[in-house]
Amino acid sequence: MSDLVDGALDTLSNVMRVMGNESFPLESDMDAAVFPTICTEIACHVENGAAVPSFDIPASADGSREWGRVRRFFADRRHAEKEFVTQRLQGYRGIVDELVSGLREIGLRDQSAETSILECLTSIEDAIGDAALPQIQQALSHTVMQVNETFAQQKREYEKQLSELNARMSNLRQDLVAAREEMKRDPLTEAFNRGAFDTAILQSLNMHFVSQQPVTLLMIDLDNFKDVNDNYGHAAGDAALRAVGECLARSFIRRNDLIARYGGDEFAVILSDTSARHTTSLVERFLETVRALEIMSGDTAIRISCSVGYTEVTSDDSVESFVDRADKALYKAKADGRDCGAFLAPESGKDSV
Repeated sequence: MSDLVDGALDTLSNVMRVMGNESFPLESDMDAAVFPTICTEIACHVENGAAVPSFDIPASADGSREWGRVRRFFADRRHAEKEFVTQRLQGYRGIVDELVSGLREIGLRDQSAETSILECLTSIEDAIGDAALPQIQQALSHTVMQVNETFAQQKREYEKQLSELNARMSNLRQDLVAAREEMKRDPLTEAFNRGAFDTAILQSLNMHFVSQQPVTLLMIDLDNFKDVNDNYGHAAGDAALRAVGECLARSFIRRNDLIARYGGDEFAVILSDTSARHTTSLVERFLETVRALEIMSGDTAIRISCSVGYTEVTSDDSVESFVDRADKALYKAKADGRDCGAFLAPESGKDSV
């Protein structure tokens, strides 16, 4: 038994020393050199009940240890390190998102610049074809000026992007706090709220830009929701919203699917790595689940339905164009009679589910 106790004490003291020597340099540390010293003091206390001056723990006269203080010290440190790593990972992800967003914008601007330069070159070719020297000189002069201005503008934009990225990194801690506040859930439906959706939709576009993985956006609206509130009261309306939120959670079950209450009686779903072709059956499954609902208002069972519009992202999409196209698909579903889904292709072709 004595050997077992000695081995346990030796192991624990070594754990404390390793934690001190290989610790994360937390910003809350008073001095990076102080923490290893504290760990050494704790290790000696574990071994033989030595004093821990850093915590005002005196040497033990009878060999007893303050195990509660040792456990609390270890647990508090591990908790602090977990928060440190989690915050840093979130921060780096945010920086990557900002960088990718900047690259997307630069790519779009470069396409615009290329188009402008090609138009100038075409004007030169036309002038040469007409063999008119004044026109050739004028086209050349205009092209040189246009190219210089284009490159100067690109340089200004690149410098602006770098400046914004540097500012983003400098204000990383404040951004993390804001992001945690935004990623709260809607208290009524337990879906993510609008702030969480706005963050996630931008990240989805960035991931598509980098990896070309498909992303499908669904906009969902309760049909004739005002009638439910007017005829049965807001309590029934709230029950209907909660029920639809539960149907969405049961229909779109992957961990990387984001379900959000977009506003009022409208929901949004972001399906990552999912094409519109594979979304059709999911939409129908959701609609069938909603059709089976019975929202009770007193002794009355209320039947509800939903309309769904969905579309797939393209490399040319902005957040605004992506959401707008899904909204238009939702309007089409309502125009088709409600209680159905409608798909709107990026090139504005439409197919009903």
